Order: sequence, then C-alpha cells, then structure tokens
Amino acid sequence: MEYMALDVKLAVFAVFAEVALTFYAAIAMGIARMRAVRDHKVSLEDVAVDTSAYPEDARKLGNNLANQFEFPVLLYVAVILASIYDAASMPFALSCLAYVVTRIHHRLIHVTSNKVQVRFQVFLAGLFFLFSAWVFLAFGLMGEI
Repeated sequence: MEYMALDVKLAVFAVFAEVALTFYAAIAMGIARMRAVRDHKVSLEDVAVDTSAYPEDARKLGNNLANQFEFPVLLYVAVILASIYDAASMPFALSCLAYVVTRIHHRLIHVTSNKVQVRFQVFLAGLFFLFSAWVFLAFGLMGEI
C-alpha cells in the first residue's frame, strides 16, 4: 500500500469509528428488540408494520440507529472526496474526528437520559464540525490549504 498522509489517516479513522458506532447501534437495538419479544413485552405481530409498540429503551435504540444514517453520510462523502482528490488537511481531519466524538456523545445522551435540550446542543456542535470539515475540504479542493 502506498504512503498515506497523517491527515488522511485521521479522516479515514473517523470514518471507521463512525461505522463502528453504527454497527454497535444496530447490535444494541437488535438485542433490545429480541429481549422485548423474549420477555413478552411485545409480540412480533405488534411490530410487524410499526415499531412504536416496542418498549421505550428499544425505541430509543432504534431511533438512534436511524440517526446514524442521516448526517454521517456527509462525513463519508467528504472523506472519500478528500482521499480521491488529495484534498485532506489537518483542519479537515480534526473536524472529522471532532464530528465523530460528538456523534458518540449524542448517542450516549440519546439512549440514556435523552435530555432533548442537551442532545440538541451536542447535535449542533456536531453539525458545526461537519460543516467545518466541508469548508476545509472546499479549500483543499481549490488548493488553498
């Protein structure tokens, strides 16, 4: 494999961390849903069309999993573009990493206390870092960084 610059390595690491978070969210949700069926808190017929019959903990985990397929897609695209066009920079990579840290923090809030105001603040911080990554990517694509 060819040499990969540190900024690209860090950005790719951020992608792998986000992917790991998504798989973890899927597994945790699956376990919670199976447990709810096993413990007779819900029947498969109750959730065949609409999952709102699951207990609150399983619904929170399911909502968080769905959330992992929304804005994180923009991280994936940004890192792919930065890699293909050699447009990564250290500010770009650090923004990607900071975004993933906020995603982890957001998940912890989402599936535990679920304090909406705090969760929203963390979400906004994540959007700031993701937007920053795209700004740094734009400058990198223009050859400015």
